[in-house]
Order: sequence, then C-alpha cells, then structure tokens
Amino acid sequence: MPVNYGVLKGQVINAIPYEKGADHYQVEVQGGSDLYRIAIDVYSMLGGSKRHHPVSGQSDTFDMNREVMYFRDENFNHPITTAMLNLADGLTSKINMDPLLCLDFIRTNPVLFDLSLMKVVQPKDENGDGDDLNDDIDPWIQKAKNNPDATVFAFGSSWDDNAPGATPAPVDYFNPNPSLGIHDIHFNQGDSGSEEKANGTYQDGALYIHFASTDQWVAQFFKFQNQSIKTDNSGNPIP
Repeated sequence: MPVNYGVLKGQVINAIPYEKGADHYQVEVQGGSDLYRIAIDVYSMLGGSKRHHPVSGQSDTFDMNREVMYFRDENFNHPITTAMLNLADGLTSKINMDPLLCLDFIRTNPVLFDLSLMKVVQPKDENGDGDDLNDDIDPWIQKAKNNPDATVFAFGSSWDDNAPGATPAPVDYFNPNPSLGIHDIHFNQGDSGSEEKANGTYQDGALYIHFASTDQWVAQFFKFQNQSIKTDNSGNPIP
C-alpha cells in the first residue's frame, strides 16, 4: 500500500536533532492554523552489518545498512519550485497536489538531482566535525527557525494521531506536541521485505527550505542503502 502522500508547507518554530536508536530528526512547524511535526529518518529501523566510529574517544557502533544516504543542493533550481510556492500553508494531500509535485527520484523530468551524488552519512558524531546528518540538516533548520523569510516544504506520508486506528508516538517531542505530522521524508520505492508494501512511484519524500529575500532554495534528499534505484512501474525493485 503506497504511502499517504502529501506535502507540508509552513514555518519552522522548533527542532530536536537526532539522539540515538531508530529515532528521527524532529521539526515542529506552524502550517496555517495547525501545528505539525516533521520526522526525518536519519537511521533505519532495519539491522545490518556493524561499523565503528570514534565518538569522544570511544567507539560508537552503527549498523552499516541502517545508515542513510543523503544529498543536499543549496542552490536548487527546478520547475517544481513555482508550483511549491503556490501551495497553501499546511498540508496538501496528493489528490489536491499539482501532479508536477508528486516527486520521483527516478522519473521526474527534468531530474530532481543526480542519484550518484548521494553519500552514506552517519546520523550523529559527537566530535562535531560536520560529518553527520545532524550537522548536515541542523544549520539550515536553525536558519529557518522563527524566520519569517523562510518557508519549509516537507514531502512524505502524513499522519493524524486523532484519526481512527492511529498509533501515536509514545514520546511527546514538543509542548504542545502536534497531533498532525509528516514522515517518510525519503525515497519511497525500491524496498523489499517488510517495507515493500509502501513502494510506489511519484511519492518520494524530500525536504526543501526557501529563503524568500534571496530566492534561495535548499533541497535535501534521503534514501536508505537497501532501497534499489531500479524499480518497475509499481515502485518495486527490479532484480
């Protein structure tokens, strides 16, 4: 079953960098009259081979194929930006989106970015040398935080904790903690095994920040290592 695709437009008001485990980089956003939480995957819940990183003189261990692949374009230029600016504040579901905004890392034309530029990045390195996803994401989120010049656009799968059958996160990240949010801010195809059910085309996630005074677009793209970049018309991996 494909993700509950949509795009959130709003202003960043708070953020919590990744700490440990299979958590996310969390962003609180004011989207129109509602509060939302963006949960950005920086570490997969799936296990894999071990790799050691020196952290504060000790050895920290991450599973290799749980680490996320990442690419950032700090001067993103693409026809979709005009359609993005035309979005209303808040969440726009796929049924109400301009088809141009249904992103696909493989099929969108012109291409969003060169997939070969994605690199594996560990989620956190306490040495503070800038070689981790917290250090990649956080400066731009902080620049956008409470900045009327900045607008964030998060593409992914939306949720509503008050909807029938919902399973709210056991943690309150913010106070008040938004009941609305969006996650799967990453490539949403090419999965196998338990995640294959979410495969689909034209439903890939991404994070954009627009700074109006300079018309600068910062685009951030995420992908899990185990996701194939060769997929069929259903988004399933091609052997």
